[in-house]
Amino acid sequence: MTAGLLKNIALLSFFGLMASLIAWIIIAPHSDNYPISAMLLIALVPLLFPLRGILHGKPYTYAWTSFLMLFYFSHGVGEFYSADSFAIYPLLEIIFSVLCFSSAILYIKINAKMRAQSQNK
Repeated sequence: MTAGLLKNIALLSFFGLMASLIAWIIIAPHSDNYPISAMLLIALVPLLFPLRGILHGKPYTYAWTSFLMLFYFSHGVGEFYSADSFAIYPLLEIIFSVLCFSSAILYIKINAKMRAQSQNK
């Protein structure tokens, strides 16, 4: 796998996580007094902090984004476990957070190897 491919997988899973969270909060049925705007802020604002660094391919940002994905993974597991029936949105959150976490870690590793090789030449 190349660094570019891993970067693209991380980007797709990052934006997939954002899209699934938006769909979960807006489309999924909730009670009448469910604060949609507050839930959107709580769910999406943490994802906005690493956005610039991820788009520019900065390895340091990918490193701490992988830690951020652990929060979304545990949130998805908790919601999936507590759901009464099969819930697609927590499952999507789990899948996208694991994909983003894995591809970010591998991107950091391969990018570091490529930089070390380019400095040795």
